[in-house]
Amino acid sequence: FDIDYSKDIDAKNITTMKVSARLKGVFYPKNQSELIFLYNYLKINKLPFKILGNGSNVIFSKKAENLTILSTKKIKPKIYKRENFLYANSSASLSQIYRFCLQNNLSGFESLAGIPATLGGALYMNASAFGHQIFDNLVSVKVLKNGRVVSIKKDKINFTYRNGGLSDCLILSAKFLLKTQDKCQIQNDFVKYMLLRGEKQPKGNCAGSIFKNPAYVSAGYLIDQCGLKGFEMNGAKFSNLHANFIINNGDASFADIQYLINLAYTKVYKKFKIKLEKEVELI
Repeated sequence: FDIDYSKDIDAKNITTMKVSARLKGVFYPKNQSELIFLYNYLKINKLPFKILGNGSNVIFSKKAENLTILSTKKIKPKIYKRENFLYANSSASLSQIYRFCLQNNLSGFESLAGIPATLGGALYMNASAFGHQIFDNLVSVKVLKNGRVVSIKKDKINFTYRNGGLSDCLILSAKFLLKTQDKCQIQNDFVKYMLLRGEKQPKGNCAGSIFKNPAYVSAGYLIDQCGLKGFEMNGAKFSNLHANFIINNGDASFADIQYLINLAYTKVYKKFKIKLEKEVELI
């Protein structure tokens, strides 16, 4: 193998939140064989590591200085179809899958295409948007588990809201059953969802939703009702557009962001007696 490796890398260069934190290093496998080899190597040698796709739902702290990242960024996306079944590997982005679906008159990824995640990351957290989740059209997932590559059917996966139930394995690829749809309709639906996303979700350096939505209410609404929309701590700020998003204005530290997260949790519980559950991963 000729595996790319970067030593002593800053987390701000590989995450969407752009928060600085020193990491031990990043492995960049270029294909699935290298990915499996490295995963097994790190596991067998009991080295602390984290698998990362686009880095859109994670924030690293100083505690991650001994952590090795296994990135899928340099693995070529592979997407193909057989009849209405779509197959994609874990490094394919949701936007790439959507574009393939559009070209092939397949509907099912219109609402998810705006999420800045790879398929592996989306399945790991059961990404969802506008009432649709990645598991809706899933048939099966191919994973590396206990040293073996196996295919797991959807009904055998213990997935829940914003949790794919796949944390104990390496996600390699997935199979979906989609519906045939007119190209114009697929594109119209995509534009509709992107316009809604633009109205409700802020741009800038962020990690997506900070908290999961409790039953029957939006976490953003609860945080807003506590008067925190727009509240800042140094370089970190609750978005003026949606209070469940924290924006890094350029120099926010992990401590700044953690302060805002703890503040929102405390105020929401005090006012509503609701315990918010984090969606973003803090490491």
